[in-house]
Amino acid sequence: MKHYQILLISLFFWASTLANSAHAVPLKFVFHDFAPFSYQDENEKPVGILVELAQRFCQEWLEPCSVSVLPNRRAKHLFAAGEVQGIFLGWNPERATSMWFSIPMVETEYGFYSLHKLSFSSLTQLSGRTVGVYGPSNTYTSLMLQQQKLSQLNYEKFKTAIYPQGDELPLKMLNKRRFSAYYVNKEVGRYYAEKLGLNNLNYLSTHKHIYYCVAFNMEHTSAETVKTFNHEFQRLLNQGKLADIYQKWQMEPAYLDPIMYPEMNMPY
Repeated sequence: MKHYQILLISLFFWASTLANSAHAVPLKFVFHDFAPFSYQDENEKPVGILVELAQRFCQEWLEPCSVSVLPNRRAKHLFAAGEVQGIFLGWNPERATSMWFSIPMVETEYGFYSLHKLSFSSLTQLSGRTVGVYGPSNTYTSLMLQQQKLSQLNYEKFKTAIYPQGDELPLKMLNKRRFSAYYVNKEVGRYYAEKLGLNNLNYLSTHKHIYYCVAFNMEHTSAETVKTFNHEFQRLLNQGKLADIYQKWQMEPAYLDPIMYPEMNMPY
């Protein structure tokens, strides 16, 4: 009886592998410069937690699979043209109307960095001040939601100083007091603050949780391919094959109740 059960289990996994391979297609993923999630190191090697998660995934994929890091505009052009299947993006409702999304790879948040001398403890303290932000971006869209909250509370809106890259420049400008606060992904701000040796910063969380995923263009990639991607990524998570990457970058896997997948356009 025991041998019969083992045989059934083996047949099940064999059938599952065949089912997955039926939907496996060559995949190309492109990421933009957004440390510590994706960037090129001093040797122009693609690194970052999302890059390394995708690279580990590619090792398991049954067809050719590659990961590259390119300038943001170039990456988006290749994605729109269907020359790459997947691109790293933060999930939002508007994007989910025209793209499939992977299950979340990393959960993070946005917030305000400021100098210790100011030490903002509430959103209302930013009323009438100037806030730096990277845009156009999902970060900027999120900041506008914070702007709406101020208006609803009958406070004067803050002004914005928009920067074309979410790199170390805005933090340098914050340190020079060109604006009062910098709205940014918490991990991005922490990464560049450490790189610049800035230890005089205060962080105000907005508790705005963001899911970073791989987005797939509906016009060029089938839902079945995305579904297979999601099942394979979940398998790697369950088997602990991605744990070392999360540990290296001091982050944890994202968790989202699967009941939300259909609503968020995540084929599963």
